[in-house]
Amino acid sequence: MDLHVLEYFLMVAEEGNITRAAELLHVSQPTVSRQLMDLEAQLHKTLFVRTRKNVRLTPDGLLFRETAREMLALYRKALRWDESAQALVGEIYLGMGETGSVSFLAQQIARFRRENPGVGFHLISENADRIAEDIEKGVLDAGFVMRRVDPAAFEILDLGLEETWGVLLPGDHPLAGEPQLRPQQLRGERLILPENTVFKSELVRFLGREEEQRADAAYNLVANALELARAAHEGVVCLGVPGEAQAGWTFVPFTPRRTAAASLIWKKRPVQPPAVEAFLRQIRDTVSE
Repeated sequence: MDLHVLEYFLMVAEEGNITRAAELLHVSQPTVSRQLMDLEAQLHKTLFVRTRKNVRLTPDGLLFRETAREMLALYRKALRWDESAQALVGEIYLGMGETGSVSFLAQQIARFRRENPGVGFHLISENADRIAEDIEKGVLDAGFVMRRVDPAAFEILDLGLEETWGVLLPGDHPLAGEPQLRPQQLRGERLILPENTVFKSELVRFLGREEEQRADAAYNLVANALELARAAHEGVVCLGVPGEAQAGWTFVPFTPRRTAAASLIWKKRPVQPPAVEAFLRQIRDTVSE
């Protein structure tokens, strides 16, 4: 399969119009139409519903879009491997969640960019489940996670950073003034929990919510969860710093205390691209100091 076809497919899927996509790709409209029809014939699937003016993805098209994105990402990364073999240039893809400990990684990236201006970074916000999945696929080079992963599949560098579990509450919530919160104090309270599979199951057990006959909401990124919490006047179970307050919100830690340790993970392979290896070496050296 010609990888240019994937670019045509993704552009048409984005624009919803073959003519407009062809203009952006600087090729003729018949060329794009013919390539898409050939692609559907190869896959034995109908990827688009076509009308006189527009196109839209079929269910098979929606599934193939994710595959096409990953294939192109891997191809482009392979090209950067060749480039970075000659000099310390290229791009590094990092996955990370929304935690205070990310500031350590931000400082390391800023230092590395100053010393290696030919290297660019892509910071992808995801939860730990998706980060691990994308590293295994090769879409991400490394990831910053707050939970343990399979040591058989990943190299794991403990960063020596730790964060505390608790609840981020609206400032006028009845429990916002508490110095700590016991699970019993949260019985009957609606909470927004992290979507992460491991964290969620652990927190459900800790809070004693296995038998509760109602569903809590769940979030992937905490910034979005805060919008729901603000509207519903609920708490967000998350990692934070005791005493932390922001724009009318107060973080109250759990008691007994529960923590999560930060790690940098990457896929086990015989060799890394030079830029990635140099960045990982810088972080290893910083942690060992």
